[in-house]
Amino acid sequence: MIFEMIPCSEDDREFIEEQTNNAFNAIAQPEEVAEEEFVYIVTDDSGNLLGGCILSVDDLRTASIYDLWVEKAFRRQGMASALIREAEREARECGCYLAMVGTFDWQAKTFYDKHGYMLNDTMTDVPKGHEHYMLTKRLDRTTEEYILANTGEYEIRRGAEKDAEILSGKLRGYDSTIAPREHEYILLSRKIVDENGRIIAGFVGGVDGWNGTDIDAIWVEEMYRNQGIGSQLLAELEREVKENGADVMFIEAFDWNVGFFKKNGYERITGMLDDYPKGHVMYCMQKSL
Repeated sequence: MIFEMIPCSEDDREFIEEQTNNAFNAIAQPEEVAEEEFVYIVTDDSGNLLGGCILSVDDLRTASIYDLWVEKAFRRQGMASALIREAEREARECGCYLAMVGTFDWQAKTFYDKHGYMLNDTMTDVPKGHEHYMLTKRLDRTTEEYILANTGEYEIRRGAEKDAEILSGKLRGYDSTIAPREHEYILLSRKIVDENGRIIAGFVGGVDGWNGTDIDAIWVEEMYRNQGIGSQLLAELEREVKENGADVMFIEAFDWNVGFFKKNGYERITGMLDDYPKGHVMYCMQKSL
């Protein structure tokens, strides 16, 4: 049988991502709940945005807290602590057992440490000369809460999509003063089709502005697995990310597919997260290109 690897259209990418999600869900068994996003903000009497954060809740009952931002004049006064506690409260009400955050070495790792977040993974040289951390906190277990010596009283309320855009813009702008991005996100995708043009495998990934890498989806139709097609796709993705400026591949594997990545040279495990998804283990891995 003759196969051909060719570029993807937007519809192709959506199909490959859907098939990857279906394969993941067949093992991880997500709950039938809607994914939600919440925006929390603090404003002054004139409605000016002083700080805020975004909470995303997924169907695995895990929460992601991101774009936490406080204006410089209001930092170290308890506003960030109030925001993260409100996000955690909402996450618990949504039934989440785990909260996840990502932060860079110039951002807020110490802040998250104080609030009970544990380091699970460190990515080095993304951006060059810096580190990125993934931290998590169990929300279904009692933890000692960090108490500030001087805490302000802040009215935290729900924000709108425009507030989320402002928060994201402020954080992205600040990050760029420390580590300017070299380029916009580069989307990479390929599909393998049979002699009838039907997609039987593919990948979707990319290279961010700091030359960090993503594998959003990699999928092979079940009847074609264990024939080297997945390795062929991964090798092509590695070739393309290297061509676009990345020299290290970072991936997140799970206990049911970690062997595939180890077989393809991902020997360095930089972090692990137990019980994610529930009953499984996630491995953070990297490979030098």
